[in-house]
Amino acid sequence: WSGHYAESARQLERAVRYGLTNSLVVWHNWQRWGYDYRLPDIYPPNPEYGTLQEFQNLAETCRRAGILFAPHDNYIDFYPDFEGFSYADIAFRPNGQPYRAWFNYGREAQSYRVRADRLRPYLERNVNLIQKGFPATAYFIDVWSSMAPYDYWTEDGRFVTRDTTRTVWGEAFAWIRAKLGGNAPQISEAG
Repeated sequence: WSGHYAESARQLERAVRYGLTNSLVVWHNWQRWGYDYRLPDIYPPNPEYGTLQEFQNLAETCRRAGILFAPHDNYIDFYPDFEGFSYADIAFRPNGQPYRAWFNYGREAQSYRVRADRLRPYLERNVNLIQKGFPATAYFIDVWSSMAPYDYWTEDGRFVTRDTTRTVWGEAFAWIRAKLGGNAPQISEAG
């Protein structure tokens, strides 16, 4: 879930020397502002745990050992303090209120559920930055497999069906898989 990038790479190298094989590293707490905060603004890696070069080395350590490396990402929760936040990107309830998502107790920060039809530019930006900075060989997207696709309303009152959410999520997984080389595992679970 967390740790300093350089020390974690050293420990991973040690585990490989002991015979660790057929493995996957999911690195959850690496995002620029900290875990589950100011999303979807996640790049570069959080300097609290080391430098970009140390994080790149962690990913490279996995690649050299044949271990899949999957950074944690999230496209359910958008926080109003990320640069570029707009309610136009947020899902609304039938009563016209923004749909609240995760409340980050550690930061006392409320996120809002993203409109599925507006998440793709953020996802593409982040995955492109990740692939340029520290190429992933797998990808973890929080929540999508544990949450049913949802209906929502837009800021201007238009209804969008859960079919749109399902389609967008499927297309996003396919786009990431292609971006990572065509057969990269996609992982998702409850947040």
